[in-house]
This record gives sequence, C-alpha cells and structure tokens, in this order.
Amino acid sequence: MLFTLFVFASALSFSQKWVDLGNVFWRFSPFNSADNSTEQYHFNSITANVKIPLVLSDENLLIIGLEHQYNSISAAKISSNFDKIEFSSSMLQFGWEHKWNKKSKMLFMTLGRLNSDYQSISSSHFQLGGLVLGTTKKSEKFQWKYGIYYNAEFFGPMFVPLFGFNWEINDQWRLKTVIPMNMEVSYFPNERFRTGLFFEGINASYRMGNPDDMNTHYMDKADNNLSLFAEFNLGKNVWFHLKAGYSILREYNYYDNKEKLGMKMGPVNIANDRSEIAPIFNDGWSIETRMIYRLPLKD
Repeated sequence: MLFTLFVFASALSFSQKWVDLGNVFWRFSPFNSADNSTEQYHFNSITANVKIPLVLSDENLLIIGLEHQYNSISAAKISSNFDKIEFSSSMLQFGWEHKWNKKSKMLFMTLGRLNSDYQSISSSHFQLGGLVLGTTKKSEKFQWKYGIYYNAEFFGPMFVPLFGFNWEINDQWRLKTVIPMNMEVSYFPNERFRTGLFFEGINASYRMGNPDDMNTHYMDKADNNLSLFAEFNLGKNVWFHLKAGYSILREYNYYDNKEKLGMKMGPVNIANDRSEIAPIFNDGWSIETRMIYRLPLKD
C-alpha cells in the first residue's frame, strides 16, 4: 500500500535502461456503489509530474521532482443532492543518488507535500516524508531493490519497508516489483509496444475543511488496483499508456483530526482506535490514460 510517488529515477521506468522524466495522466472510476445508499459515484484524478536529473559526477546524481494531483468524487446523477468532493496534492521532491561501485547505488529523497481540499490552507495541511532505496546489480538482467519509506500522514506516522527486484527474463518478458507498492509483468513483442499486468497500492491522507474550524477532518485514501495495460511509442521519446482494471479493498474515509493511528507499518495499522466508518464508495472499475516522456539511461 503506498502513495502517489515518483520514485527512484529508474525504478518505475519500464526497464532498467529507461527513465520517465515526465508524464500527465487521467484516471476515471465510474458508477461506484456505496453502502446504505442508492447513489452511484464517479471518481476522477488528474496528475502531472516532471523530474529534473542533474549529473554532478559519474557517481552522483541530483534529482528534483514536481507533481500536482487533482481528485474529485461526484454523483453519477446530475439531479443528486450529493456535494462534489474535491481534494488535491502538490509535491516537491529532492533526491541524491550515489553509486558506491559498479554494482550498488543508493537513493536518498526528501518529499514535501501539501495535501488539502484547498478551501483554506495552513501549516497543518503539509506533510514531510523521506525515502531511502538501494539497488544492487546481481547481473546485467537482474537487480535487487531494498529500502524504507516514511511519511507524516494525517492519521499518524507511516513506515513502509521496501523490497523487490527488476528481472529481464529474456528479450521479451520483464518482471518488476517493489513490495508492497507495486508489481508488473510485461511483454515486449517489439521496441515500440509493450503490454502486461500491473498492481499498485496507494495510501494517502488529505486535510479537509477550514483549519480554524473545530470540526476539521481528514480523508484517509487507500486504493489498490489490479490492471491490464498497453503502451505505444508515438515517436522518439513519447509514449501513450492505456490501463484498465479493478480496485481491491478500496476505502475513502473521513476521520476527525483527533482520531489517529499509533503507527502504520506497510499495510498494517498499529494501535488503531479510530471509529469504524463506512467508505464513501466501494470497489469498482477504473480506466487510466497517460502520456509519458521517456529517455534512455546511460550506465
């Protein structure tokens, strides 16, 4: 379970030889049902991000990242009395990647976020997090990934131990995972097209309401998606990505600011005294389109 995060320069590119420098994507989940309600709800999310790598030396790389995401939940019927819910996230990222030797490197990142409905903003709407991720090359076709992620969520501190690998099984098949964040199995029939199966876990929180209001609350968002995808090279470094799938154990819940966890360790809630609340809407289908600007990596 994780978060919206441009992670580690090469870890989220489709192979060990490419890096995504920027993308814009739209995710839509239509006609979601809710417990104890006849209403149906649409979920929309639009995100844009960019990464700026600055090469200092053969061993050191600085990374600056910017991301903004807009989310909305609205009723499927125009005549509904449901008030549209809007919430956003703006993130600034600074990273340093150091190569220890020809086989191992480490990435250190700080992550600052403004997660809010933007109705009114105060210091309580900001979050600070960090990431340490190591990569060890076992061979030209296999890399281990390991590290830890931390973020000061509004429900309490969240720590996520990370472990995974990138494996180029052969010229056409890849298996990539960073547990518990994502897993991807992909097939490359040629250099301009790929397809496969993808899982991602998302966990984030957003401050909602006026910070001067005693009834201010936060939204706890957990959305895990299993999807099929296809990706096409439109020319040079531009790719079009299409994804369709279904959410698993989705929860979008409101909690009072005073209701917190002792700690969240990966997907596990520790010392959770929060009230049981029915999610705003349940699991459902989702569709995603994405435009990606991608460059080859140089070893």
